[in-house]
Amino acid sequence: MRVQDMNTPLVRFAVPALLVVAVTGMMTLAVLQPASGPTDIVGNWRSPLEVGAGAWVSLLVGFGACLVSAWVWALKPADPAAILFAVSGLTTLMFSAAAVVWLFAMPLSEAGYLLAGIINCIGASGFGIVMMCLFMIYPVKLPGWRWMMVATVLGFGAVTYWVMFGPAADFMLVHPITFWEMVGIFVLVGWQIFATRDDPVQRSIALWLGAAVVLGAGGFISTVAFPHTFGFAPLLDENIAFGFFLLIYVALTVGLMRFRVFGLGGWAFQLMFHFLAALTVLVLDLVLIGILSFEPGAAFSVALLAAAAVYLPMRSFAWRKLTGQARPDEAELFRAVIDIALRPSGEERAGQWRRLMRDIFGPLEVKPVEAAVARVRVEDEGTLMVLPGVADSPPLSLRYKNGGRGLYSPKDVTLAAQIVKLMRYAEENRNAYDRGVSEERARIARDIHDNIGAQLLRALHSRETGRKDAMIRETLTDIRDVINNAQGSEAPMEDVLADLRAETADRLEPHGIALGWTLHAASGALLSRQKVHALRALIREAVSNAIKHAGARRVEVTIRLGNDWLELKVADDGKGLPAQKASLGNGLGNMKIRVESFGGEMALESGAGTSLLARIPVFEMAAE
Repeated sequence: MRVQDMNTPLVRFAVPALLVVAVTGMMTLAVLQPASGPTDIVGNWRSPLEVGAGAWVSLLVGFGACLVSAWVWALKPADPAAILFAVSGLTTLMFSAAAVVWLFAMPLSEAGYLLAGIINCIGASGFGIVMMCLFMIYPVKLPGWRWMMVATVLGFGAVTYWVMFGPAADFMLVHPITFWEMVGIFVLVGWQIFATRDDPVQRSIALWLGAAVVLGAGGFISTVAFPHTFGFAPLLDENIAFGFFLLIYVALTVGLMRFRVFGLGGWAFQLMFHFLAALTVLVLDLVLIGILSFEPGAAFSVALLAAAAVYLPMRSFAWRKLTGQARPDEAELFRAVIDIALRPSGEERAGQWRRLMRDIFGPLEVKPVEAAVARVRVEDEGTLMVLPGVADSPPLSLRYKNGGRGLYSPKDVTLAAQIVKLMRYAEENRNAYDRGVSEERARIARDIHDNIGAQLLRALHSRETGRKDAMIRETLTDIRDVINNAQGSEAPMEDVLADLRAETADRLEPHGIALGWTLHAASGALLSRQKVHALRALIREAVSNAIKHAGARRVEVTIRLGNDWLELKVADDGKGLPAQKASLGNGLGNMKIRVESFGGEMALESGAGTSLLARIPVFEMAAE
């Protein structure tokens, strides 16, 4: 195996992992040994329940902290912060494993207890020293971090050495040391939050670490270190309290690996708020029991009610102030989106869309994106949010939220996705409206060509002035019908066809063309106004073609009305019509569109003469 193959994350992780497993395994075997001494007979070992929870929590903390920190170091072996993190994991393994020695059932020599005490002190104090050094350089390097590191290592190291080997050596004095180290960690984390105030990415990490330190270090200080320092009994068994340190390791792992950085700030606030809520209930409960002499059950109920009444409103107020996030009013947002969708031009819609995004998210920079964007997403650790193209705007990138003071969070992604979805819905409705307008205009154009054009042509060829005036008046009536399109009204078919027969005969007579008219329909049959327009347009257009193109001597019109279909045939005995004529001009094409829009059929046959065949449903056809 080549040397290069040895320098991989897996190999780097394997070495400390084996050490952790070995140490944890040995301590587990030792703590299970009976009071009579070591034995390889499993039946004589202590029960895991007999050992107690403190030993298992200590071993779990050391095992988990060392493995997690080793994993981060294996992925980033040259990162100073990852190196310090790995060293802190080793110190945690030292003090947590050494603390289990006092839970052994089998007796140890004085030298054994002394060695365990030294390892515990070095591990506990070393953890605080390493953590302080880590927060001097992470997330950002603080001013004077080198000198602070030297002072921290020498100062706390010397005090720890004096506690272990000085004239008045007392291992219990390590608790004041760890207390002040934890205070130093608090100060450094607060300094990091202040130092990263202008960098939203680093500030989000600092807030996340701050929340973890408040819970992790704060939990251990308040339950063990603080009481020991000031001469009180600890509130929790030291081994159980070690569990608080796992919170710090989880938080540091997330921060160092920069996992979902854009959500860390929100998670940090939520974490601190939940911790403060629990702390509020606990403090009120203690006050009510210790000072006001409440019964425990009543005290807890009152504390819970007081926390809900006072703390929760304050929490909401603090959340808005700290995060600077206020969800837009839904009614205002809806009006803004509809206003954009109804803008007359695409340029206006795109401009208003960009303005809306600026108003909601306050980015420093809004730029179009050339690549296709399918959904809203966050990039560059939360500094950039990309939106798909809507409102005639290309996809957009919004960089640096709130003027560079914040990161885009998962809630921002959800909000932006909802706005995009609403915008698309509004656009679909606007497009449907535009299609309706276009279809109505096309209908009016067809009616004008098929009906009005044919009637004006008939009036033009009329030799009688009175008849010409009557035709023009009829044309004006048809124009009003076209505009109003009186849907829903019905007309007696006999009256409609009688007018059409007279009109057709008058049009054909000046050209010497005879008319044959055959009707098969029940008396009193009614036809919708739309079908009347269609029938009139078909007959007029067919007769117009016979007059202008066919050179016919006779035109036969046959109309048959059944229960479901109205069938029309207009045939002439002229010279026929070229096959490509159906694609010329608007007339025949409009006729076909009109018939098919009702769910009907139309065909044009041309040979010795020309025949127009059409079938129109009597009732409206349901759309598929």
